Amino acid sequence: MKNIIAISALAAFFLVPYLSISQIVNIEKTGTGSEYVIGTYDANNPEITDTEYLSIEKRCAKNFNLLGLDKNEKNIQSVSLSWPVRAAAGFTDCGYYAISAHVDQNIATGVFQDYNCGTVSYDGHKGTDIFTWPFSFYKMDNSQVEIIAAAPGIILDKADGNFDRNCASNTLPANYVIIQHSDGTRALYWHMKSGSVTTKAIGQTVVVGEYLGVIGSSGSSSGPHLHFEVWTGATSSTYNDPFSGTCNTLNANSWWAVQKQYAEPGILKASVHITDVTFPGCPTTETTNESTTYTIPFQGPGLAPDYAKFYLFMRNIPVGATVDLKILNPNSTIFNSWTYSPTALYKTSYWGWSKHLPATPGNYTFQATYNGLTCSQVFTMVAASSIYDNLNSDKICVSPNPAKDILNIVISDLKNGKCKYILNNILGKEIYRENILIESNTVQKEINISEFSNGIYFLTIDNDNIRIVKKILIQK
Repeated sequence: MKNIIAISALAAFFLVPYLSISQIVNIEKTGTGSEYVIGTYDANNPEITDTEYLSIEKRCAKNFNLLGLDKNEKNIQSVSLSWPVRAAAGFTDCGYYAISAHVDQNIATGVFQDYNCGTVSYDGHKGTDIFTWPFSFYKMDNSQVEIIAAAPGIILDKADGNFDRNCASNTLPANYVIIQHSDGTRALYWHMKSGSVTTKAIGQTVVVGEYLGVIGSSGSSSGPHLHFEVWTGATSSTYNDPFSGTCNTLNANSWWAVQKQYAEPGILKASVHITDVTFPGCPTTETTNESTTYTIPFQGPGLAPDYAKFYLFMRNIPVGATVDLKILNPNSTIFNSWTYSPTALYKTSYWGWSKHLPATPGNYTFQATYNGLTCSQVFTMVAASSIYDNLNSDKICVSPNPAKDILNIVISDLKNGKCKYILNNILGKEIYRENILIESNTVQKEINISEFSNGIYFLTIDNDNIRIVKKILIQK
């Protein structure tokens, strides 16, 4: 029997605390999961208050004149917007966000409507809220989702250093950047992580796609997200909706260079875990319990021997749709397979299954396919009684081994691009992770392990075309 927690979809950006999945499930066909709940908000508790808008307008007007922008002629051609968030270097999940609130197109009090005539908004909302999913605070702590300039322009105002783990409506200041575009329009990037805001000064220029900050939860917020707002003039009353649609009464045309789909259904992450994930209340960082390395035999907390949890994290998957799930052997044959079909429409949701792990060392793949697109995660089964190195072990040198305080890693002949280091203990629990960007086909890395306990660990290096696992002994 499936244990489904059905909660009606709510249109706003706040993340409501909810219980972790603690039920022990050892029957292979049984899954546990829930909607990732997004709480309500309204015009009486806005992200940016009227007082704050007035303060912003005054600061921007002052900077506008000081920078001599009042003497510049506007560009006749309107700017187009690129998507304002991206994954940081080394981030390899299939997706990382969902939209929780669009601009409210209905100016009547007590009701709201988005540009597509739906209810993905809240009363009086003037921007687009893009929240990170899954593991919002984990992503924020590790700076995994960046805010980037949607269009070129000049930094007109910015703020940093404000508290960034807010959990409720408040009057606390946010970390933000405001960009003035050449056509006279402006873009507001709100709720950034403290200490992450671009070091460029007010008056300096940015190009499209340039780093501005990291998604956080500063200001009036109760979860990491970006509030992205565009104005046609110098006051908040000139706000527009960058999305075009039947119910957009503010502007006829889309402001996006390429407008995204309204729902964007898809799988954001498929992953393997030593036990259930834990979603504590805001602002505590989530406990992912994710691992890509499992010793044989494996015993995960709360699970039957040789079982692990296989999770899906999804966005707007339609009711009745089918997601095909497989665990593939190293030679790509099927070790296990099953399907999942949502019984309710969830903006974002997660679902996990307890599945038997393979008993033979090697690199296996957990993959989920929906609507022709596949999201996958490679995981490695290792024999605890011997040092297991995969076929790519000649590309890596790890020294010393046994190690005491410092681990030196040299990797050669790697494909340039995103790469991640993961260190797991013998139970499979992840104790260290770092994402990097390879630019010269070679990596030299030093990891401080002085605070790690004695024992056996597994170091995994993973990028687009290679996966390497090394067994490490820490002995002090």
